[in-house]
Amino acid sequence: MSHQIPLKLERPESYGLTDLIVSETNQGLIDLLRAPKDWINPHLILIGPSGSGKTHLGHIFADINHGQFLSASETHYMEPSSLPECAVVVDDAEQADEELLFHLFNHSLQTEQPLVLLSKTHPLNWQTALPDLASRLKAMRVVDIPEPDEAILSGVLKKLFAHHAITPSADFFDYISRRMERSVPKAQKIVTEIEDYANGRAFTRTLAKDFLEKSENLSWLTDQDDF
Repeated sequence: MSHQIPLKLERPESYGLTDLIVSETNQGLIDLLRAPKDWINPHLILIGPSGSGKTHLGHIFADINHGQFLSASETHYMEPSSLPECAVVVDDAEQADEELLFHLFNHSLQTEQPLVLLSKTHPLNWQTALPDLASRLKAMRVVDIPEPDEAILSGVLKKLFAHHAITPSADFFDYISRRMERSVPKAQKIVTEIEDYANGRAFTRTLAKDFLEKSENLSWLTDQDDF
């Protein structure tokens, strides 16, 4: 059988509240982001690896609080005199302009509007060159995105496959989610690899089992042996 080239029918990424996968694991974090008025101070740093949902949560926070979502690159072109009078979220904050982050911190205090920084790493590891910013980062509350549970992983898998216009069977999701490492980046990896491996076959439990057994690299699996 000739190898079929999979069609890349990816759907646009959606960052709405209804698109967020919620479970007992992340409910506390969502409740925290819903109520910035209850924070001790208006500054928060949200930390998580690539694919952990930082950007999604940041967009939701900005929407709920009628705020502005900024990418790191946008901060390099903003003037301190034109800072928004609203809540601000900065994605990939470790790559943002340090001077602007410094002004955003102070502006947040003056306007009593929340500032949320999204980062892959703890601010102590940013190697900040601006001492005034470094001291302010130390004063900010740091929250880690919790490791996804089985419910979140199953939901993430469904969302990722839907993003590729693929609808696997229910037993496919159950089989994969029970045997994969609890990591969103690994879920993204498996979707890409198994889409290519399927070669036109239906996404069923049989395909999932066959893929896992024949994969050359099973390092992303858990220690579960009951295949």
